[in-house]
Formats: sequence, C-alpha cells, structure tokens
Amino acid sequence: MKMAEYKPLQDIAYNYLRDMIYSRELNFETIYSETRMAEQLSISRTPMREALTRLNRERYIDILPNRGFKLHKPTEADVNEAYHIRMMADSYCAALIARDCKKKAARAVIAKMQDALDRQCELLDSQERPDLREFWMEDLKFHTAMLDYVNISAFNIQYDSFLHVFMPQYLDDDKILGRNHSTIPEHRAIIQALSEGDEERVAAAIRKHLNTSLRLMMIRAN
Repeated sequence: MKMAEYKPLQDIAYNYLRDMIYSRELNFETIYSETRMAEQLSISRTPMREALTRLNRERYIDILPNRGFKLHKPTEADVNEAYHIRMMADSYCAALIARDCKKKAARAVIAKMQDALDRQCELLDSQERPDLREFWMEDLKFHTAMLDYVNISAFNIQYDSFLHVFMPQYLDDDKILGRNHSTIPEHRAIIQALSEGDEERVAAAIRKHLNTSLRLMMIRAN
C-alpha cells in the first residue's frame, strides 16, 4: 500500500460509523456494542474506541460506560448552540464571497455549491425516497464550500460538529422528504444572491434557510 493510500484504523472506524448514522442504519433506542462494531470491521477495540471518543466529542453518540454507546438525541440546547454558530459562520463567509463575487476564487466556490445543489436535485428527481446519506453529503459540500473560502482548517473542523445537529435523520420520514424538497429553493436563493454580490439578500437567504431547519429541529428536540 502506498503511503498516500494509508488511512489510520481509527479514521476508517470513524467514517464507517458516521456513514451508518447518515444512512439511518443505527437507531436511537438501541445500545450498540463497541466490541461487535470492532469485529464487523475486523479491527481491535483500541481504534474503535478512539473513533467512538471522537464521535462522542462531536455529539453524534453518547458513550454508556460498561454498556456501549447509543445515538445522541439533540437537545434544545444543542440545537440552539448549533443554530447560532452556523448563522455566524455561514453569514460571515457568504458576505466575503458575495463581496468578492467577481474574483476567480469566489466564483470557484459558487460553482462547487452549484454542483452540490445540482446533485441534490438529481437525487430528488430520480428517487421517490432519495438516499439520505448522499443527499446529506451534498448538503455538507454546499455549506463547507463557503467555509473553505476563508481557508481556516480548525474552523472547518469545529463547524462540522455543529452542522450535523441539523441532519434530517433526526426527523420522521415525511418530514425528511419535505425538508429535502424545501432545501432546494433555499440553496438556490443563496447561490443566486452570492452570484449577484448581494450581501443583504444572501444574509436573508441564509437566515431563512437556517430558521426553517431550526423550527423543525426544535419540534424534534421537544
């Protein structure tokens, strides 16, 4: 194996478990075994434990000492905190992109966001029940593209731990499908405002987008 292809076992375990969460293969009422998860991946418990510690730190899961782990249900406090962090981060980065909308780097970011939106549209058009993981991964690409513009790696890593609190998997199936569809025009409005360099309108579009998610998640948290 080439050095460039090497990936630490804890990263493999982390990505494996996160994909299971995104794909709704894990549910909130079940306690999962660290040992069995390690066996599924044919790895030792040490890298699995490191992956679980990271997922716990990022509030994907709750670790139950001597019992295993279970999915973390976002609380009202979690949702409020994530909302304010995302509002500040998205609004700040979008304002910079809108201001620089004629520059090559800003146009490249907008193009990445458009690619993610196009893929989300394809998923909704081609499937009655779109693949939740794929749709969410495109959502990640859409939002993190804006953060990439400021190019602060520590900021991006921290942001991800707040972004997932709004994952649609925390909602029931009907709300997931409805939210997926309503995401499309909201993302489109953000891109259009960015492309036209309209800072005020992009701020309003982001606020509308996040406020809709906030309302849905507050219902779930309560």
